[in-house]
Amino acid sequence: MRHGKREMRKNYTPFVAGMVTMVLLIGLISASLAANTGSSAQPAGGAQPAQVGVGIFLKQQIAPGETLTTEKGGTAPKVLSYADSKGETHYYIEATAVAELFDVTSGVNFHEEANQLEFGAKGRELRDKEGKPTGEQDWSPISSSAQRHDFNLIASGKTDENGKMDPSTVVIASEGFPATHDNGISFERHSEGREPNPDPELQKEQWARRKSLLKDKPEYGKSFGMYTEVDPAEMNLGSISGRSMDGQEFKDENNIEHTFAFTALLGKYAAITIENTGASEAQIGVHRLQTVGHGMDVFSSIYLPAGGKITRAFRIDENKPLQNQLELLAKPLGPGGVSVKLTAEQYRSAN
Repeated sequence: MRHGKREMRKNYTPFVAGMVTMVLLIGLISASLAANTGSSAQPAGGAQPAQVGVGIFLKQQIAPGETLTTEKGGTAPKVLSYADSKGETHYYIEATAVAELFDVTSGVNFHEEANQLEFGAKGRELRDKEGKPTGEQDWSPISSSAQRHDFNLIASGKTDENGKMDPSTVVIASEGFPATHDNGISFERHSEGREPNPDPELQKEQWARRKSLLKDKPEYGKSFGMYTEVDPAEMNLGSISGRSMDGQEFKDENNIEHTFAFTALLGKYAAITIENTGASEAQIGVHRLQTVGHGMDVFSSIYLPAGGKITRAFRIDENKPLQNQLELLAKPLGPGGVSVKLTAEQYRSAN
């Protein structure tokens, strides 16, 4: 587990986790679905644009006949139909449409050397010691994208003169735990400034600098995925429909992270209430985690004084059911670590 005690929260309803996995397995690249008996005439002469839509949990995501526009201005159908040798119709979803449909970090990219499509991974142009492009790309999955995990993984390995890592030398370690290379050298890694700070005055300057970049309330109207942050006064508090956490207290010397999976089935609003029970001010951030891959969208971070309490409220777009994870991150802005009480609720309607 990460030092910050990231903890995946269970969904209000059990359908999401299992359904997401199932949808991804059957949906990527070729959603090959046999046509129902009595359907329209089978296409002839190869693949054809399909006049069918695509939905997730009965919410339409791609309209029948919908097309995409390329960077060069060309158009292409998002769904194709194809009749097999027995006359059954199968449907194929265009790759970039799949990446958008399932909220994939970095989208889909063509790996020319491997001759394959990469979902969630993206090539990075390599440069030499003088900063000039070498014409090569690094597709290492360690630093480009990985499925979300509850361990803060640190990778190290040998690199050549162009900075390209040799995959055969890569060693993975969890933050704060030692790992040993084949050459016998042992190391321990940290990230996000979690090493002990030997200079108390420098630490105070860092806290002050971070606070100077924060506001005392969120930016309302910002939208990511299925969420738009709104003034909590917009919610009808009498329409509460679910509570997954109720005033639970957490303490940590570095940071506290929790992920909540809300659902449109319980209504139009998600709310996370944070009470700072520590002796110092705290930085409170909220992120919308992407469904596939290690990526996120960042809502505004605020500072919360000791003893302060705030509710972060989000209006839910029911047409984006997969994009339902919100991560709360609390960090200290002073000595003594961070301590918060958290409550997560949903409400059915507005005032």
